[in-house]
Amino acid sequence: MDFALNEEQQMLQESARRFFADHHPLARARRALPWSDAAQPKLWADMAAMGWMALLVPESQGGLGLGLTEAGLVAEEAGRQLLNLPWAGSAVLLALWFKAAPDAAPAALRDAVRAALAGERALHCVAEQDAWWDHAGQCSDIAVVRGWHDADVPLQIALLDAAALPAGAGLDPTLRQCAAAQGVLDWHTVAIPAEARAQARTAHRLMLAAELVGVAQAALEMASGYARERVQFGKPIGSYQAIKHQLANAWMGVDNARLSAWYAAAALDAQLPDVRLACAVAEFTAIEGALACTRTAIQVHGGMGFTWEHDAHLFLKRAQHLAARLGGASHALGEVDALLLA
Repeated sequence: MDFALNEEQQMLQESARRFFADHHPLARARRALPWSDAAQPKLWADMAAMGWMALLVPESQGGLGLGLTEAGLVAEEAGRQLLNLPWAGSAVLLALWFKAAPDAAPAALRDAVRAALAGERALHCVAEQDAWWDHAGQCSDIAVVRGWHDADVPLQIALLDAAALPAGAGLDPTLRQCAAAQGVLDWHTVAIPAEARAQARTAHRLMLAAELVGVAQAALEMASGYARERVQFGKPIGSYQAIKHQLANAWMGVDNARLSAWYAAAALDAQLPDVRLACAVAEFTAIEGALACTRTAIQVHGGMGFTWEHDAHLFLKRAQHLAARLGGASHALGEVDALLLA
């Protein structure tokens, strides 16, 4: 398989990199803006104008009709700048569910998804059984999903006003969280085949892995840049083996994770026989690579890197947050082992 990006994919990646660097720098990520701030809905609308909400929507329905490889490139660049808007939930998970069965949901829910893909509403998907929900107050709606992991029960979705939820800081200071809402919810049943449900869920997890690759790449670039600039005993600290070997190992981790994610995306698009193993490997390498890179970035920065105010901690905490959302490295490695043994 050729892992070189074609010209269109390179242009997509470069435009996403410039866009997020200009519109969502780390200084903005640190502020964890709420949806009530005009900058949040404007950024969401601008992302839709770039076509990123409709990447996976067929051209016949007004979308771009691209695949998960292209979506993964956008996800990686979003992770690089620690985007605190729920792009993967709206543009990947919900888009694929409704692509599989466009008329399977009540009109109100279909309208909400269409509005999200048009850049008018930002929907973040959470599982009903999750103890904590992300993006509380940072998006327009929380889409609570019943039957996310259990294909034996009907898929049901309830929409909640995200701004009305009591949000607070969690592990990642760039994201706002709230405890799972209690009480009676207005559930909408969505009749989607089990296979399509599972594929969309796998694609969503792969986008989280791609975000981890972006987090790792940004942390590595930060550490490498500092190692070239910081001089000790008359030499840049990056010239010493204690630093250069850590950075080399971190680079290998990022490269392995990126190639694994690209192959998994291609395997999922083409439904290759080894797609489950490919996705499990992508999750494991992304978690391991991101945690290694972000920890290395703090080590390379020395005492300054260990202060809470340094941006290196933002990358470490986002990596830990995404890793936890994917179940952790041990869970991913267990899945890899089980598939290999089978």
